[in-house]
Amino acid sequence: MATAISTIESRRAPRDVVSFRAPIDGPAGIRTTVLIVDVSPFGFMSRCQAPLAPGDVVAVKLPVVGNRAAKIVWSLGGRVGGEFLEPIASDIYGMMLKRAPNDKPAWNEF
Repeated sequence: MATAISTIESRRAPRDVVSFRAPIDGPAGIRTTVLIVDVSPFGFMSRCQAPLAPGDVVAVKLPVVGNRAAKIVWSLGGRVGGEFLEPIASDIYGMMLKRAPNDKPAWNEF
């Protein structure tokens, strides 16, 4: 548990809790939609049924931002965490949060 706490405390920016679907393109022609559940200018966490693994490079399409390259840094139980290869500029990030839809997934989705 101490590791998880120190990891959270060492993040470069706090995460914003969100709920929106985003198309994602991954290795080997993987194309799917994920549910982004938290995001920061530096990365995201999503629910994902695709077989993504740490080290995979993906392109996730975000509101306002468009396609953004990210490296998957962890994958566990239908969730993945990705770090953007280039951070999102603060002014664009703010607009993205304002325009992001608030999708409520069905209880059995993802």
